[in-house]
Amino acid sequence: MADPIGYSIKKASDVLNKHDIDILIASTPVNVFYTTGLPTLHVSPNPILYVLSNQYPNLSMVRRDGEESAIIWALYDSVEEFSWINPSEVFRINSIKAAIDTLLKKVEEWGLSEKTIGLESFMPRYQSEALQKKFPKAKFIDGDQAFLDMRLVKTEEEVKRIKKSTEIAEKAIQNCINNTREGMPDTELLQIARRTIVDEGAEGWDHLTMSIGPSDPEAPGLGIPVTPNDLVRFDFGAVWKGYISDVSRGVVIGEMPKKAKEAMDTMIQLQEYCVDNVKPGVNAKDLYDNAYRFLKSLKKRGFYLITGHSIGLECEEAHLFSAMGSMDILFEENMVLDIEVWMNVRGQGLVGIEDCYRITSSGCESLSRLDKDILIK
Repeated sequence: MADPIGYSIKKASDVLNKHDIDILIASTPVNVFYTTGLPTLHVSPNPILYVLSNQYPNLSMVRRDGEESAIIWALYDSVEEFSWINPSEVFRINSIKAAIDTLLKKVEEWGLSEKTIGLESFMPRYQSEALQKKFPKAKFIDGDQAFLDMRLVKTEEEVKRIKKSTEIAEKAIQNCINNTREGMPDTELLQIARRTIVDEGAEGWDHLTMSIGPSDPEAPGLGIPVTPNDLVRFDFGAVWKGYISDVSRGVVIGEMPKKAKEAMDTMIQLQEYCVDNVKPGVNAKDLYDNAYRFLKSLKKRGFYLITGHSIGLECEEAHLFSAMGSMDILFEENMVLDIEVWMNVRGQGLVGIEDCYRITSSGCESLSRLDKDILIK
């Protein structure tokens, strides 16, 4: 049997007791992977469990004591290679009906038909409706926060995977920067990024965001050419054994736009302020308020974004602090977050920087290694 990656029976039990949940059911690929280790992600070496989940749902059930069971496709025969769940607690199904019947049967067998059942908000409706119809006396609650509470603080293995993912994303960025030349279409740069990520052993990429001057960073690959004196920005995330990174850097061919340079200098100061003040015990909401005040001491006007989002199995597991809202929680040791800051510059779009950090007992450890300044070629 495999060893757990991030999941801990004790942590799970503590979280379920905190939320007064008798059984927590994972139905999304990410949370099934987190609780079982089974390769249910779309970037698994062979994502067959993900691909066939519309016909053969993958589910995991975590009981109040942290013990688990799982429901998977009947023909998948490598459970013990990936999962730490006792094989006797892995139930095989060959249809949607069989999955639902098995789920309802086990809840009933465990004596939980009138207890508190936590469901993901993204659980397919046919699954949640079947549970609610079968167990009208049960109390159904949103289980999203319980999963988040389990996942926010990372294990050493999870940190190791995020570090490797970050290293690969940075190699892809560096290769793109090294190869950027005037007139080069963004399609070629994206090919370099994809090739590097795969050649470095990652399963794939989470995102390949890039912009040239004012082009839309969320929609690259239109053949837009690199133009002189325009910022070319790369924002990449690789996937290493299920875990994701998020790093951004830029390059200019020719002369650096003055306003972009000023904005970048300010954003680096702002990011470093956040890094210096993220420590265990500091409230995330207070950090954002203080960072915003610091920004206003540097720049009185403009459109800015300050974000610190937890990163791991998803690029944005949760926004710990941001303009969209900050969580009223304390930072903890071994949380991993991406700190990104941006400023809108006319003619260049968003100018800024983002890096991954691990919270240590004394502050932040950078998982990123690339120079922060925009490279000029």
